[in-house]
Amino acid sequence: MNLKPLSRAVLTAALATGLSATSAWAVTPVRTPSSTQKPAASEKPFVKGAPTKPTDTPATGPQTPTGQGTQAQAQGQDAQAQPQGPRPEIEVAFVLDTTGSMGGLLEGAKQKIFSIASRIAKGKPTPHLKVALVAYRDQGDAYVTKRFDLSDDMDSMFAELRKLEANGGGDFPEHVGRGLGEAVSLLKWSQDREVMKVIFLVGDAPPAQREAAWDFKLWSKRAKERHIVVNTVRCGADPTTEESWRYVAKLTDGTFDSIDAAGGMVAVATPFDAELSRVNAELASKTLYGGRAEAQAVNRARAEATKGMAAEAVADRISFMKESRGVGKSAASAGAVSSAPAAVAGGVDLLEKPAALATLKDDELPQELKGLKKEAQAAKVKQLADERKVLEEKVAKLATERDQWLTKNAPTKEDAFDANVMKSVKTQAAKFGVTY
Repeated sequence: MNLKPLSRAVLTAALATGLSATSAWAVTPVRTPSSTQKPAASEKPFVKGAPTKPTDTPATGPQTPTGQGTQAQAQGQDAQAQPQGPRPEIEVAFVLDTTGSMGGLLEGAKQKIFSIASRIAKGKPTPHLKVALVAYRDQGDAYVTKRFDLSDDMDSMFAELRKLEANGGGDFPEHVGRGLGEAVSLLKWSQDREVMKVIFLVGDAPPAQREAAWDFKLWSKRAKERHIVVNTVRCGADPTTEESWRYVAKLTDGTFDSIDAAGGMVAVATPFDAELSRVNAELASKTLYGGRAEAQAVNRARAEATKGMAAEAVADRISFMKESRGVGKSAASAGAVSSAPAAVAGGVDLLEKPAALATLKDDELPQELKGLKKEAQAAKVKQLADERKVLEEKVAKLATERDQWLTKNAPTKEDAFDANVMKSVKTQAAKFGVTY
């Protein structure tokens, strides 16, 4: 897999925050006698414990007011909004074959992952969604597995997915058991039986019989014991892959689907794409982060990453953010929530939380505010916040218009990867009280 070199600022920031310098992936190297990872001896089926509450829900922060009247009106609307009880939780892990033959599906998944997330978020009651990725190949390739743990930070997940490239393979059987086994045993699944836990196993080649400790049948049984449903998606038409995929799905009460080798996902151009991309790029530039220099660099890089999204991904991302961050708000207030990436690594989004300006030390100020008097700093923050709000409204309107155009002119392909994912999610979510 080819990784693009990072800037010195981002590299420094990543190291300072304890992250990998190149990626948030946990990498399983090609097997050697000293590096082969075995399942923990203490692995046992979990038992139901106290319900776990999400601890890393993306921060929404207070909206920057344009006037006291506007703020009071928004607060009044929220007071009248229907309160929602505890949000149902959905945890989804995609276990993807990333060998050379899977290039078409992998590229399609990069475009559709926000579409899938936004459609899951449209469930009622609005679920709290966490997503994980496990990429697998085989021994002899550049890596055996890479993991990105369960998280509700979809921007980080999307960034890691974009780094994946299809390569390697060639001997047909792949280390399916390792990919599935690490998804079941090493991801941080909730132990609450009320949480919907689903794996989508996606590939075009059957399991290679490697170490007994990573046998795919063993980990299918472990998934069943942990109440994790495994839905299998075969790409292509290999009969031995179908046999293995059907075994896993049947044992874990999942579904089996077969799709075109390339995933069947089609990018559709719309009359709104050029303007949507332009406004989104301008919006991504309206940022002002405070905190340590390293934290500022990390957050600026996250905002910059949204500039390169295709129009389809932009629209789907906006839809997901509005759904997930607008829970419990009135329709008017929900429509006004920010779609900016949540601040991470100890940084603070000053356009979302202008009051934090008073608590920052001089060396924690963004470059744009250094040397200014307090009044000038506050005025600059308000100016940028107002400009961002206008762009937020414009990009949200364009995204809605694009979705409406697609509904009329480009119906969803029912045999595509994203359609198959949603078909399974809708059926299985109903058992947890979530309807679509």
